[in-house]
Amino acid sequence: MTPYRKGSFLAIMILSLGLVPALGCLFEPRDAEPPTGGSITYLDQSSPENVLANLETAFQNQDAAGYERQIASDFVYEPDGDTQASYPDVDWSTWNRDTEIAFIQNFFNNVDGIAANLNAEVIQEGVEGTTAEFIEIYAATVTESGGEVPYRARATFNFRIDGTFWVLARWFDEQGEQDPETQNSLPTLGQRRGAFAASGGG
Repeated sequence: MTPYRKGSFLAIMILSLGLVPALGCLFEPRDAEPPTGGSITYLDQSSPENVLANLETAFQNQDAAGYERQIASDFVYEPDGDTQASYPDVDWSTWNRDTEIAFIQNFFNNVDGIAANLNAEVIQEGVEGTTAEFIEIYAATVTESGGEVPYRARATFNFRIDGTFWVLARWFDEQGEQDPETQNSLPTLGQRRGAFAASGGG
């Protein structure tokens, strides 16, 4: 029988005690790593103005999920006359929330950048109870492989309260507007929607 050695026993105990904290560290939950790429700040949807600002933020950051949160379950889009003439085979009457989300995802994923101002000029803004109608002139410059493409249009935005927060229920592109600097007539973003639908995306 191996003789009992007090020194060996103490050495084993010391090693064991030293390992316990180390092993404990291995199994303790770690703090979550910070997200990469930064976060996008949206306003609470307590007013139509905030929803419009959030839509602009979503355009600027090409954030489809942020855009989706701002639009109503019964959302509809209505194009301007020039867009309808350019894309006569598109059934615009079926453009709903699902179509809009599919368009936005495709649009944001296929351009390099979007500089947007959804209330470049305020024509009329009115809130009545749980609904609101804003008539605005918006501007957007889309950067893509072919360069920069400007858009400017007069649009009617209709909002409503959904539960406790506001959402966009209707986007109606009334007409394209002139570039204030060059005086050139610019198209609405309906042209982007029309191209998407005509390619089979709608």
